[in-house]
Amino acid sequence: MNIIAKPVVDNQFWILKQDDRKVGNIEATDDGYAVKIDNKVTSFKTINMIRQRVNIEFEAIGNRPNREPASYQVQGYPSGSRVYNPVWDVQQGLPLFTKKRKSKSWFAAGWYQVRQRKTWAVTQSPKLITLERYEYQGPFHTEDEARNEPLP
Repeated sequence: MNIIAKPVVDNQFWILKQDDRKVGNIEATDDGYAVKIDNKVTSFKTINMIRQRVNIEFEAIGNRPNREPASYQVQGYPSGSRVYNPVWDVQQGLPLFTKKRKSKSWFAAGWYQVRQRKTWAVTQSPKLITLERYEYQGPFHTEDEARNEPLP
């Protein structure tokens, strides 16, 4: 049985085909990957485990531009992780998100310069509470943008 996984969303969703016929899919979950073949769902922690146990060949992405998927962005700012509950905080001007559906911890998407203990550091997607407690500049779309911004 030679099954080929064709990527639909990079590292998140694949369609499984056998002899040019769809037989299932693979979807990234909070704790690994769910493989669905013929209405039977099996969970795996890593893609390597899927390759070994189910004998699935993953097709290469090809020459796609190196962009984060939309589910890894909030209002165009990169999050560095999967995004749930994206919102734009109008008062603070921040793109906010949580890392799990039911989480109560909020993060700010993008790159920031944050000043802690007299030192400025560049960080991606800090917790909202960090930005509320410390002086910061941002959000920036790229790490280079954040590093090249003059300090106040």
